[in-house]
Amino acid sequence: MNRLVTTALALAAVGSAANAAPGDNEWLELDSEINGLSSSLTPAQDGMGWAALIRAVYSHSKDDIATGGGGAPDLSGFNFNDVDLAFWSNYGPYLLRISADIDSNEAGLGGASFELEDAYVQWNCEYFDAIVGNFKCRVSRSNSVDPENLLFIDRTTIGSAFDAWDNGIGGLYYWEQLLVYAACFNGFNGHTEGHSYVLRGEWKLGDGCGDIEGAMGSSDTLNATAGFTMVADDTVDDSGLGTGDLDGDGDTDNLIYIFDFNGKISQFGFGAEVASLDNDFAAVTDEDYSNIDNSGLPGALAGAPGLGLAPDSLPWNATVSYLLNEEWEFGFRYEDLDNSEFFASGDGPDNTVMSLVVNWRRDPGAGKWQAEWTEIDADSGFPDGSILEVGYAIGRSR
Repeated sequence: MNRLVTTALALAAVGSAANAAPGDNEWLELDSEINGLSSSLTPAQDGMGWAALIRAVYSHSKDDIATGGGGAPDLSGFNFNDVDLAFWSNYGPYLLRISADIDSNEAGLGGASFELEDAYVQWNCEYFDAIVGNFKCRVSRSNSVDPENLLFIDRTTIGSAFDAWDNGIGGLYYWEQLLVYAACFNGFNGHTEGHSYVLRGEWKLGDGCGDIEGAMGSSDTLNATAGFTMVADDTVDDSGLGTGDLDGDGDTDNLIYIFDFNGKISQFGFGAEVASLDNDFAAVTDEDYSNIDNSGLPGALAGAPGLGLAPDSLPWNATVSYLLNEEWEFGFRYEDLDNSEFFASGDGPDNTVMSLVVNWRRDPGAGKWQAEWTEIDADSGFPDGSILEVGYAIGRSR
């Protein structure tokens, strides 16, 4: 859980086409080449397989939320949100999977490094699946959807804050419409005493909300999934990050509850999410969330990129989308971070976030274009403003 922060001190955290004249068939050939590339990136469904995903994003903003203020240059440039590679192989009832994201390529400066994501073995038993290794904590729909299947370029703030991998053991149990997920992770103190525990239940209505956000794959009947998660963490004291006792009650253990409901019917998709955060729990969004430079978080979180979730808060969000046809889909999302009180030391930014997105799926398997406009509001004295993002995703992560 390297991207989660439970305390104020737990944060560090097209060349050939250019020569094509009007009327030439080079454009058709280019389309064929792109479709061929997409087909080659389609992962195998069984046996040994691999997958690759690229999500490239252009971001633009002149406002403090993106620049950090103080006369800093405007945000206007290109970056990668994902450059993912994954490999897997089946051995009887066992699945081995390894995946990584090429990281540290900010604006093309410096070198690139591989950030390990999945490295696990999954055992398909008769009644449940067991998993051991490094994998993502499944705490909500928004944190666990594969990046190529996101409706927006960015996850929800709750989903982004929990977009992290950790080493542990877990299990999945399926029974008709019910899924039960349980896991135990190292947590913030590495492989020492204390752990993070996750218990989640999901109930499907109809066929459930599916693997893709929004209305893609919908029918004339309601298909939805309701999920409830409890996270218990007791790893702060031995983490080397300080006591983490933000409320001064002598107890640093945390309980977090998350409820989410997502679905689709006809041409409409929808989703809602709410989290109850404990008195000693704080978190920030993932490092590529809207390419924010400094959202003005207080105290030890000052200067951290991304938006903050505050202790003893109830952040929530709601999403709706409309599928015009199989190529075009439009979405709107509203989020209230409930972070007006950030630690006992004083006020917080009291952020609200409104996002509009349009998705254009070229054709099945050939990726999609996304354009997202995000308006981030904050109390006086904290950075706010709007950010425009345009991105393209091609390939798959699994």
